[in-house]
Amino acid sequence: NNPEAPKPKPKRRRKPEKPGKTAKMNERHFVVHNYHDHANDTDDGTSPDHEPNKRRGGVAVSFPLKLHQVLGQVEADGLAHVVSWQPHGRCFVIHQPKEFTDHIMPHYFRQTKLTSFQRQLNLYGFQRLTRGADSGGYYHELFLHGKEFLCKHMVRTKVKGTKFKAASSPDQE
Repeated sequence: NNPEAPKPKPKRRRKPEKPGKTAKMNERHFVVHNYHDHANDTDDGTSPDHEPNKRRGGVAVSFPLKLHQVLGQVEADGLAHVVSWQPHGRCFVIHQPKEFTDHIMPHYFRQTKLTSFQRQLNLYGFQRLTRGADSGGYYHELFLHGKEFLCKHMVRTKVKGTKFKAASSPDQE
């Protein structure tokens, strides 16, 4: 090893945000995580917390339902190295974003940009995990491996518009 070689910079860690005002004196918003475990829910058509999603038009298969089906198909096709469920079945991870956008997205979704896909995830309430073994994964309390029927209770947000991006709160993930 060369002792004169430059040392790699340590990864920059963000300081946890504290309540109060932002630099532009706006009120600081935080993502609130209040998780309900749906792992033991059954497909009996009733759920105490949610009413079935009543469609008024639009697409025949909702984005979350299609995504659930795609994750199953991708696994069956041997492409789990690109995108897959985590072993616990509570989140999925896109392992190879380039291959995902080039080969999987055009085949199953109308969009071809990863940012458009991520926007759909955000509009349906998926949260991106930023810490731990599932870092980089996306989860939603109603999006569980083997529980496709829960997807019909997922509702797309109309248009988000607080004009401020909420600070992540990784301690609550």
